[in-house]
Amino acid sequence: MSDPHSRQADRSWRSTDISSTLAVTGFQLRRMLSRQRLLLAGLGVIFPAAVMLAVRRTVPAGLDRDLAVTMIYALVPEAVCMLGLLVTMCPAVADELERGTWIHVSVRPGGRRALLVGTYLAAVIWTSTVAILAAALAVFVAGVRQPWPLIGMLMVLVVLSSLGRGALFALPAVILPRRALVASVGVALVVEYLAGFIPAVVNQATVSLRLRSLLVSWMNWRRQLPVEMQLLIDPQPAWVQITAVFTLAAVLLVAAVKILEYRQFPPSTEI
Repeated sequence: MSDPHSRQADRSWRSTDISSTLAVTGFQLRRMLSRQRLLLAGLGVIFPAAVMLAVRRTVPAGLDRDLAVTMIYALVPEAVCMLGLLVTMCPAVADELERGTWIHVSVRPGGRRALLVGTYLAAVIWTSTVAILAAALAVFVAGVRQPWPLIGMLMVLVVLSSLGRGALFALPAVILPRRALVASVGVALVVEYLAGFIPAVVNQATVSLRLRSLLVSWMNWRRQLPVEMQLLIDPQPAWVQITAVFTLAAVLLVAAVKILEYRQFPPSTEI
């Protein structure tokens, strides 16, 4: 039987880890409430709606529902989420190095883990909030019929996109902290977009495949797609796609945490 004192110590450590992670999350969210970040968030909310308004004006008869959904999907769960996560997730470690506070984080028990996971949660919350507002505004501006089911679907896609891609960008943030933004852009282009268009039977480890498959499934587009396009869609049910995103995010985040716990960033070494 295990020692009661050791069990109590384990519970105390877990409680401390959770408190530290939530403290980092709250701190990072408060930092994002600066004038510059709020301006960028406002632009992220308005831009998809402005695009939809411009397109709608070129089509006097009104936008086709399927075309409008495709455009909003490309603008929000793909573009807005990707850009938001690049801005909020990539500097996770670089900010501490630049401010000279890394040593204080690294010597605290669980400090590195709390820093990364807390920043990840803050990035997901911030990006999801901005993207959901952008999606809702774009749907209303597009003037599509039955907007609320579309908004609900886009909300789920936004959250899944933020969870999966935030974890993906955590790896460059801990491996190449001073060049995390450039590395993350490269990862996004190669992994999410180039590899994401490999036929689904080969490519099973990208968020883009899961989001596309959910969009096609929930919009009932599968029968309308040409045969060559169906190769880019996973025919598994929605719960499989959602589980795959959560699993991928968990694996990537655990890998990033393990790497960060063993990384050292000496001040005299150029990273």
